[in-house]
Amino acid sequence: MNTPPPRRPGRQKRPRVPDALRKRAARACLPCRQHKEKCHGGGPPCARCQQHNRTCHFEDARPKPSAMLAAPSQREIQMERIIRHFLGDDISLDPARLEETADLLENGRYRGTPPETRGKGDEDQTSESYSLEPLSTNTMHYSGELSHWNFSKMIRRRLQSLGTPKGQNDACAPFLAFSHCTADGSIREYFPPRPVAEFLTNTFLEYAQTNYFYFPEIVFREKMDYYYSVDRPLVIDDAGWICTLLMTFAIGTQFAYMQTSSTEKPPFSEDIPDDRIGMDLYRFSCRLIPDLITTASLETVQAFLLLGVYTLPIDTAGLAYTYYGLAIKMAIQNGMHRKHISPTIPQVIVEWRNRLWWTAYSLESRISILHGRPVSVSPSETDADMPADLAELRPPSGISNLPNVTAAILLTKKLEKVAQVILRLRRCPRSHQDTYLHQLYNLRADLSKWWDSLPNTVHCRDLDPAGPLFRCNVHLELHYATALIYMGRPFIFLQKAADSVGYGSETEGSRAESIEKFSQNCTQAAIRIIDLCQLLHDSVGLARVSYTEFSSCRTALLALIAQLLTGSSEPIGGALTRGMGLIRQICVGLESARSEVAVIEALERARQQLDHGERSPLGEAPETGYDQFQKWAKLWRL
Repeated sequence: MNTPPPRRPGRQKRPRVPDALRKRAARACLPCRQHKEKCHGGGPPCARCQQHNRTCHFEDARPKPSAMLAAPSQREIQMERIIRHFLGDDISLDPARLEETADLLENGRYRGTPPETRGKGDEDQTSESYSLEPLSTNTMHYSGELSHWNFSKMIRRRLQSLGTPKGQNDACAPFLAFSHCTADGSIREYFPPRPVAEFLTNTFLEYAQTNYFYFPEIVFREKMDYYYSVDRPLVIDDAGWICTLLMTFAIGTQFAYMQTSSTEKPPFSEDIPDDRIGMDLYRFSCRLIPDLITTASLETVQAFLLLGVYTLPIDTAGLAYTYYGLAIKMAIQNGMHRKHISPTIPQVIVEWRNRLWWTAYSLESRISILHGRPVSVSPSETDADMPADLAELRPPSGISNLPNVTAAILLTKKLEKVAQVILRLRRCPRSHQDTYLHQLYNLRADLSKWWDSLPNTVHCRDLDPAGPLFRCNVHLELHYATALIYMGRPFIFLQKAADSVGYGSETEGSRAESIEKFSQNCTQAAIRIIDLCQLLHDSVGLARVSYTEFSSCRTALLALIAQLLTGSSEPIGGALTRGMGLIRQICVGLESARSEVAVIEALERARQQLDHGERSPLGEAPETGYDQFQKWAKLWRL
């Protein structure tokens, strides 16, 4: 006797019931379904719709799975429309090409439809995307795509092709004003004696230039020789170099005391003659700003950058931010942000322009990011070449800071990516947080790998106090550690919240682990900054006007205070104590810095009061009304 095969476990497929034996209709019409009534079928119209005098109709049969896969969905169709709208009708929708385009967009290097998808006719349109015309060796006229200037040039070429003589439309040349320089008669009165000028120049190059490029040293000294000996009236074109000279001297006065030994350095006080001299040079240079804006030349960018450097420790978010913005505007007006391929311009001028652009871009972007402001130029809008080694631009000493300059630029670009991901993470729904946390983790790993790849001899990571670029290298690592703090400090207080809630799932546990890792990296970077500042203090000395040293130390102290609020740790407390002592030395003589230090001190006192559960330590004299007034006055200046 044959036994039936065993039944498979699980839900069995029901056999089809013939239509004649069905108690319900095989398909219900839409009106019966909407009214939740039993449809008797037999239509259209069905018996019930015929009874109620309704229009009976049935839903179209669903397409077969093969048809659904073959036809694009509405979502795909609309996405293709969006892609063609933003990237052009000639964009290739091939998966490989789309992946390449997505990578270019993510890296900020996509500037239009990929070249492989363009037709021959598009090449003519590409050449019209922007124009860069030299007016002189140091001034150029830039016009972007779809500008009035480019369109007028197109009309001009069309007229020439129709036989119009070239001389009849030369009026299209850009206008450049020439006049006497502002305050011509009093400029030379502000030039210090030549030996003092040499001393201040050397001081600037040694202590203020660090990891940026402001001018070629050889050209600067040639211009200094020229303007100290020339006896002609100065014109508006001289304003750029005059301001560059004066502001270099002014910045040199800020760091002049660094040239003395530690035992000869003047005691810290609020009234320092060097500051008054530098301020006089700065105020006179401000009188040249209208001339600088009018000329908008290579030297104009230099001058505005130096104005920003001088005011950086005085008013970072105000004056310095504005001067860097003006430097960016002048550079864009000269087309420095675009790749220059004209064979008529000497290579040394092209490289000079590239280095100035990237210095302005790095300084302005860094200040904007750390102060929560939008950057002036998107990375996708610039394609200027990165700085390259050129014999004509090497310093006479033979030791170039070019590797450090390049590293500072790349570090700024990486900081921009971190800022974008953190901003998306803060604004995204909770379901997308893991995606951005993963992106941030990859950026952290990439940043660490990149840092480890930098040279550790002479440049970048060489922290030998006897090295020629020791202070520059310390500043570069301060920037690196500050980027780690910027990446991790949003998670300091989230770490405590994650620990208190617990891990509800594997995803929550992974998220809490990432938060804890970022928080730990932030704390380690803050302690590293304190160690680096201590290293500077014990070797070449801390500079009381160095924005990099002050802002890094301040950032580290705020991160340590925040970390102590989540749970005290002895190593953190020791680093905090050392850092408070160091920052008090840096801020001497700068009112804005002292006010910011007062805020940090107030936060630390409040933390200690919470930690000890009492308002003031035992034996400490109570504050007088005048003491309270002074603290309020310092906070009021913020």
